Amino acid sequence: MAIVRRGFDAIRSRLTGIGFLSVSASWNPPVAQRTVILRLFNFLENRRVLYVPSNFEIPGDVERSIIEIRNELTQVLNDLPEDSRAARRVRHLRTACRHFLEDAPPDYRNIAYRLGDDFDRGPPARWHDRGERALTPGYFVALGELRATFGLQLSALAAEFEIDVEEDLASIFPIASERDSYEP
Repeated sequence: MAIVRRGFDAIRSRLTGIGFLSVSASWNPPVAQRTVILRLFNFLENRRVLYVPSNFEIPGDVERSIIEIRNELTQVLNDLPEDSRAARRVRHLRTACRHFLEDAPPDYRNIAYRLGDDFDRGPPARWHDRGERALTPGYFVALGELRATFGLQLSALAAEFEIDVEEDLASIFPIASERDSYEP
């Protein structure tokens, strides 16, 4: 069994208080990275914005959910070592959330919307009436990009930390093609 020695800086970073007149100290034990990532997966498995069919989404609910996800990702970052691969992946997820919320979705003005049996060159007025983002093709592309980013990063985290993932969330993970798995 190998003995692992921690430097004083690593120990000091976990101390929350030291008694000067007595020989006492309190400290916060490190939380295992796997535990932190597992908590993140448990949270995200209940975030339907990441995996339900896009046509069931309501823009206001989507944005609130993504804000909650972004806040949770920030909390997760507080529990991970700053220079870890997991922290880099979580930062990438948080950035994707910020881009979705702050950047204008792509503009596809020339795509027709199907409304019943008719085609129109713009979103129905009822989507604008509620003061929400319009459900345009660009909105769905932006949501797809967010889901793709989450799928890539989460699949890598699940593999790295050997975490089983619920089927709904795993549905956004990339699928290896036959070409990717071919070994000559």
